[in-house]
Amino acid sequence: MSYRLLALDLDGTLLDSRLAIRPDAQEAIAAVRRRGLGVLLVTGRHHIATAPYHAQLNLDLPAICCNGSYLFDFRSGRVALA
Repeated sequence: MSYRLLALDLDGTLLDSRLAIRPDAQEAIAAVRRRGLGVLLVTGRHHIATAPYHAQLNLDLPAICCNGSYLFDFRSGRVALA
């Protein structure tokens, strides 16, 4: 089976107790992207709270925010699907 997308939660998955992305997670995400896979954040957070992590990881795909209630495209700065 081949994969094309890695979808990750923030809280309890990527973030440590200080709400920072763990360095090993950041390195693993960079390696996945170098292999050509897309990385998508899926979170219960609002897009404003998600934006710094999206930028830190230099992601280009939208994020699924607010427990799946909408897809936010950070490149356009707009809700892509609600």
